[in-house]
Amino acid sequence: MQALRRFAAGIDALSDRIGQALVYLVWSTAIVCAVVVLLRYALHVTFAWMQDLYVWIHAVVFLLGTVYAMRCNAHVRVDILYAKWPVRRRALVECIGVLVFTLPWMAALAWLTWPFVLSAWAIQEGSPQPNGMPGVYVLKSVLLLFCLLVGLQGLAVLARGILVLTGDQAAAQQPPFADSPQN
Repeated sequence: MQALRRFAAGIDALSDRIGQALVYLVWSTAIVCAVVVLLRYALHVTFAWMQDLYVWIHAVVFLLGTVYAMRCNAHVRVDILYAKWPVRRRALVECIGVLVFTLPWMAALAWLTWPFVLSAWAIQEGSPQPNGMPGVYVLKSVLLLFCLLVGLQGLAVLARGILVLTGDQAAAQQPPFADSPQN
């Protein structure tokens, strides 16, 4: 059981670091977008690469932010019943959800995305916009990173669920089992 605790804690620490790093990317998105608007309307100058840049940063924030949201139990959930259930029932539901939905979906998405990403790398795909950002293939690779990280966070939720089901009180105080999300 100690190995499950360490595994879940390690994945959670990785997700926390990702969440902390994304703060800077959110600010970068806002700043680049503001500069694009200022240049366009004040100076009548546009740079396609700058427009690509803030869209790309936003895409990375959205994809990797999902991992942090899952870690903090801040993702969208229909919890009409879930919130009132005892912690062991919530743990069972989380374990089933990870095994039936999260992991198969991440595996299917990675499987379907792999050729898409390989193709982009093979042709060194760039922006469809004239003078846009080169390296769209790098951005498309974030889809695979998303699958990996959400899958790992799902395994951390599964590990913690198993701990709760075996009576570990400390695991019951962590998201998603705690009564209120912890950040």
